[in-house]
Amino acid sequence: MARHFAVIGLGHFGSSLAVELSSRNAEVLAIDNDIERLDDIKDRVAHTIRLDATEEKALRGLGLQEMDGVIVAIGDDFEATLLTVTQLQQLEIKRIIVRATTEVHERILSHLGITEIILPAVEAAERLSNSLMMEGVLNSLALGSDYTVMEVHTPEWMIGSTVGDLHIREKFEVSLVTIQREETQRGRFGIGQRTTQTIIGVPLPTTQIQKGDTLVLFGTEKQIQQLLNA
Repeated sequence: MARHFAVIGLGHFGSSLAVELSSRNAEVLAIDNDIERLDDIKDRVAHTIRLDATEEKALRGLGLQEMDGVIVAIGDDFEATLLTVTQLQQLEIKRIIVRATTEVHERILSHLGITEIILPAVEAAERLSNSLMMEGVLNSLALGSDYTVMEVHTPEWMIGSTVGDLHIREKFEVSLVTIQREETQRGRFGIGQRTTQTIIGVPLPTTQIQKGDTLVLFGTEKQIQQLLNA
């Protein structure tokens, strides 16, 4: 069954989010008061509508109460963000997710009772700092409470061993979520070669770690750093 979302505000972040959700088979209602922004994505989302989301009357009748979530991605115009959030609360929307551009904005939204707040610039900075400061880290996603999911290059000491032999969970309190593996295949008609990335699913104790594998790990930064430095 498809999930349903509304995205209000189609700047770079909002439009990218709307298109990404649609690519994952969600039914997306994209909302903005700029017709050009709507035209840019109208062929890539289920529905688009032009209106001023700061007006409660304009939002009524859109069925937002039935959505799995309404994302306010207006961005730089914080006054418009606050007005839109207030209108959505008046409509008793069950799940409101709001993009903030500064930590001050985040605190204000928290005082309004918004519990799901996105700070894209801060999160991007955290991911970049992890990749710069922790050798072997390709990407990371902080999950709160100090835990994170990280994509890392396979340490040399793991290559050739099976997951069961490594005892990663017991030694480092880190979980191996999955493995991304490069596979070389012949090109069309047997001419040349091409490299593809394959997700092998949940690793089994008998799964062997290979050179060139990308490991997806779950744990604290400290625990994952200890694993990488072992």
